[in-house]
Amino acid sequence: MKKWIFAAALLPQLCLANASDAMTFYLDQQYQKAFTLFEQTAELGDGRSQFNLAVQYLRGQGVKADPIKAYGYFSVAIDNDFKMAEQARKSVARRLDKSQLVKAKTLAADLIARYGKSGSQSINYELSRTLNYNPTPDKTVNPATAYPDALQDDGVPGLASYLFDIDKNGVPRDLVLLNSYPAPEFGQSIAEKLSQTRFVAADRKFNNGIIRGVFAGAQDSEVSKKLEARAQQLLQQAKRDDVNAQAELATLLKLLNGQPQYHAIDGGVQAIPVVAPQISFSSITQPEFTKQAKLGTNNFNFSYLVNLNAEGKVAQWQPFEQVKIPKVLRKNAEKLMKQWQLSAADGELKDENWYHVHFSYNNQDINPEYLNDQVLAYVDIKPLINQEKEKQWRYWQQKAAMGGHSDTLFQLGVNCNLRLLTLAAKQEHTRAQLQLGKCLLAKADGATVHAEQAKYWLEKAALQGNLIAKRKLAGWYVRYSDNGSELEKAIELAEEVADENDHPLAYAYLAAAHAKLGNFEEAVDYQQQALSEANEQAFDQAPFQQSLAAYQQGNILF
Repeated sequence: MKKWIFAAALLPQLCLANASDAMTFYLDQQYQKAFTLFEQTAELGDGRSQFNLAVQYLRGQGVKADPIKAYGYFSVAIDNDFKMAEQARKSVARRLDKSQLVKAKTLAADLIARYGKSGSQSINYELSRTLNYNPTPDKTVNPATAYPDALQDDGVPGLASYLFDIDKNGVPRDLVLLNSYPAPEFGQSIAEKLSQTRFVAADRKFNNGIIRGVFAGAQDSEVSKKLEARAQQLLQQAKRDDVNAQAELATLLKLLNGQPQYHAIDGGVQAIPVVAPQISFSSITQPEFTKQAKLGTNNFNFSYLVNLNAEGKVAQWQPFEQVKIPKVLRKNAEKLMKQWQLSAADGELKDENWYHVHFSYNNQDINPEYLNDQVLAYVDIKPLINQEKEKQWRYWQQKAAMGGHSDTLFQLGVNCNLRLLTLAAKQEHTRAQLQLGKCLLAKADGATVHAEQAKYWLEKAALQGNLIAKRKLAGWYVRYSDNGSELEKAIELAEEVADENDHPLAYAYLAAAHAKLGNFEEAVDYQQQALSEANEQAFDQAPFQQSLAAYQQGNILF
């Protein structure tokens, strides 16, 4: 076995400016830096960071001493299951007089409402407001996924995923790697498959499609045993609140223990005596939903633990998450569940059959340029299995996110959750910066503020050398700017992209920038090159032809 193949599995995915870094600063007595980072991750619901903030307020380390705020942050840490804070809060309470204690309890209630387990700014809340069902159009060409030759002989298991857009011709564009573990070859295999895949052509584009692949590998292989050993090593580090270890452990557990047809749950929450059979998809009545302005431009995700009887009727249910969901949506979901009569895909339903039922509602504004948002409501049903919390990949993924792990925040926010993407982008995560810029550009209301924010993040990603960001930024300049220096910058960026990959839009932006500068001969030349590359690379030629005709007449388009 080639040693370099497995080396990737041994390298934790390092990120900057997370809770682990904050603790390093604290131990080095760089209290102000520690306080700033703890404050960021405390707002995500990280109990350890909230506890450490309380300690700094109590001791006046990097911030003015304030026992009332110390009490408040100890309280929210307790709400997030950081038990060490209980005795500390009691100690602080003994130091406060009656009026101070009233203020402290008021502050605690406010902090819990915002950053507690069910808080309005916690990771739990963000995930409940994130688009998580975004089905792509049907495929017309769907090639098989090839197992990487270099890894197959050694039985290396792996997983990989890509983010991509689809143009009007049904061709995947702008592929962005999400993950490839434990070796880059898995991602390369998915990219090769995607490059050959074709989707149904339409009159609009589709953005933010995701393709995932899991490669089973060989059980009991040398590599599998090493991965199991790696998981044990990471578990010990993750228990010590190492954010990078938590993130890698989540990925590794998903690879080793992930069973996508089931939903794992701690037996202390709900004991599952017998795993229920899979539900026949054709028996599931999907929810009906009409967008409502009073709900705001949000997505809503929430789940129930549901027990079906032998006839497939819902015998009982209980909400699984505690985040606030509009009553009208819960009523819609619960009314639907009362009407169900589900059937098993294989086997038979017993007297007791437990499932995880996940509802998704999309109340976002629709951008007419895109084919997305065709499904406004969806429900998914999976049998429950018992699994210790520390063996669940979702548990560690959430812990890593609360601890501020930038790549985890990017993965969770990739479907245009602006807050999660911004948190990752601020840590210089290039793909998060790119995706944030793209999401802001695609916002349906077209507000100028979103365009300016998009420019900012595209500039950040372009400085990191990202070619897609460079091309998007060149497009931004020719669309939104008449400033000569910015148009020259568009030319510079577009030339870099064209030299690298001959992208037809790079030539089109070169043409547009020259046209806005009054250089129509150059504009015509570049647009002809754009049209040639569009034909070669299976782009829709109509917009390129229209631009060429405009430049030939001495007209500009933007």
